[in-house]
Amino acid sequence: MNLPRLSRVGDYFAGHSGTRSLMDDLGAVQRNPGAYLNLGGGNPARVPAMHTWFSRRLATLANAGALDDAFAAYEDPQGPLFFRQAVAGFLARHHGWPVDASHVLCTAGSQASFFMLFNLLGGPTGDGLPREIVFPQCPEYIGYGGLGLGADMMRAVAARPVETAPHRFRYQMDFTAIRTDARTAALCLSRPCNPTGNVCRDEDLARLAAMADAAEVPLIVDCAYGEPFPGISFVAHSLPWSSRLIACFSLSKLGLPGLRVGVIVAAPELIGVLTNMNTSMVLAPNPLGCHLAAPLFETDELTHFIAREIRPFYAAKARFALACCDRELSGLDYLIHDAEGAIFLWLWLRGLPITAQELYARLKASGVLIIPGHHFAPGQKAAPAHLEQCIRLSFAQPEDTVSRGIAILAEEVRRAFAKR
Repeated sequence: MNLPRLSRVGDYFAGHSGTRSLMDDLGAVQRNPGAYLNLGGGNPARVPAMHTWFSRRLATLANAGALDDAFAAYEDPQGPLFFRQAVAGFLARHHGWPVDASHVLCTAGSQASFFMLFNLLGGPTGDGLPREIVFPQCPEYIGYGGLGLGADMMRAVAARPVETAPHRFRYQMDFTAIRTDARTAALCLSRPCNPTGNVCRDEDLARLAAMADAAEVPLIVDCAYGEPFPGISFVAHSLPWSSRLIACFSLSKLGLPGLRVGVIVAAPELIGVLTNMNTSMVLAPNPLGCHLAAPLFETDELTHFIAREIRPFYAAKARFALACCDRELSGLDYLIHDAEGAIFLWLWLRGLPITAQELYARLKASGVLIIPGHHFAPGQKAAPAHLEQCIRLSFAQPEDTVSRGIAILAEEVRRAFAKR
């Protein structure tokens, strides 16, 4: 059967997607174990203590027959009440947020959370006014780019690279270029940033919050890697509550990526509308992850795991990957973004004589997967030029995979320069 005539939305999804390319690579890794050194996809590591805890918790629930309702009945479309109460209680006790279960929504993963938020807030309003989701930092998360169903629904502001040490740099927001107006629907950023690992400083977040307040729009903070949980952050930062804050979380980086559980915390009025949308899309979220994770929040055991297991585990992996890069790339003109959080290194190969996409293709042919930098410019008609010299590397894989992958990467980069 030939492809039927598509709607404008259908035409949009028929086009190229960086997110699809990333997930296709993850699928290839799953189908062909050992064929690739995966430094590309965003799969978290199996933190041993978390994996053991979840395995035991699943066995306990199964042996007690406690999963019967989870398997055999639809849940509340807002998510299981016991889990929402547990998350709200955790945020109230440890971070002073004045929230309860009515502020919390469970979704089918973070990607679903942002699909709902972007299309609920962005695009034409009832009176025809086009509205934009504004990203105040670029590079920004690859997955945002394919989520807006309307044309020109997103706008990004390029951040300024500033060198911080030999072979190190970080991005700083360009507040002179960040603007809000009648078209602004919301400000949105990932913190720590995927792909760079940049953690927006508290004072910069306060400036963004003030801008959102002045424009009477929400500030969406993607907390998939940072505070208040899962705490994969290596510099101190906080996230104060405000009535305009929309905080988005995930159980993936705690160790449950396959169960697809996202969490949105926001004003109850917005949660009510999102619940309507959630119901239309999936009827009710998958409750299994909620059953597994609820005690972490109820007993505050999560704070122990973050401080003693999750953060030190990933910090050690970041240090190892940085050491591998500095060793293998010695003599080349490279910069690595300061590793402030998340599970990635952002590598800028200055003067690279081929595009990042061509480097990706050559590395894939050699059995190494990375993500080329130009995909990380959602909301920009053309990626900033230097992103063609940038790649994202995941350090969440075993050390042998990381070290061998970076060695092959360096060899391919040297070959590209030699043939220039």
